Amino acid sequence: MEHGLPDRLLLCQQGEGLPTRPKAPLYSGQDEKESVLSLAEMMEEKSLQTLAPAFFLQDVWTVARALLGKILVTRHPAGETAVRITEVEAYAGTSDRACHAYGGRRTRRNEPMYRVGGTLYIYLNYGLHHLLNIVTGPEGDPCAVLIRAGEPLWGQALMAERRGLSLEDPRLTVGPGNLTRALAIPLAWSGQHLLFHPQLQIFSDGYAPPFIQHGPRIGVDYAGPDARHPWRYWIGDTPFVSNSRKKPNTISCETHS
Repeated sequence: MEHGLPDRLLLCQQGEGLPTRPKAPLYSGQDEKESVLSLAEMMEEKSLQTLAPAFFLQDVWTVARALLGKILVTRHPAGETAVRITEVEAYAGTSDRACHAYGGRRTRRNEPMYRVGGTLYIYLNYGLHHLLNIVTGPEGDPCAVLIRAGEPLWGQALMAERRGLSLEDPRLTVGPGNLTRALAIPLAWSGQHLLFHPQLQIFSDGYAPPFIQHGPRIGVDYAGPDARHPWRYWIGDTPFVSNSRKKPNTISCETHS
């Protein structure tokens, strides 16, 4: 173990001795102290593990699927908030017309995409929303995974306050802009590396999605033939995903581990 990171990767398999995801979503307005342990308690009990650097050096499609079910945590003076990642999209670098780095495009905004896997790429969308992406692969290969949605685990009251919504509102952490606002993820974090970040981390608690669905990405009709790629992935048994009329396909977790 180096820098406090685990030697083994937790991808699409159940971790030995680790707790599974509760059958009922935790997003139901119940007392958070009764529903989940705090991050510190979970870390002390070793029920949460950070991801090894090699996790993010894999190809963008593997990382996208493997991020489903992982726990995304942010820490601010106002408190700690966490979601289980339920929906992502893969953007495949210079050959993908939907990617900001298509054709080798390199600007001040997308420069973080060219850094090593695990770097945060956060950009302003339509002048309104911050969108969180995790860079994948080796340095110089500008691929990234967009985090689209999550299932609230703890800090729900703080997330609802930031969004100006009730605890029961299903939009609380669904949609990439809604998610980053609920978790208070600023543009200033773009270009920083996830693995050693003091305020944003991704953990595994051993949960493996029973099945993963996939379909075309949302809002990329401008990408021509690349708009049809089924590179949006989501957990098939959760309500915490974007609405889409496009027919999904299903991936077996065991087949694509």
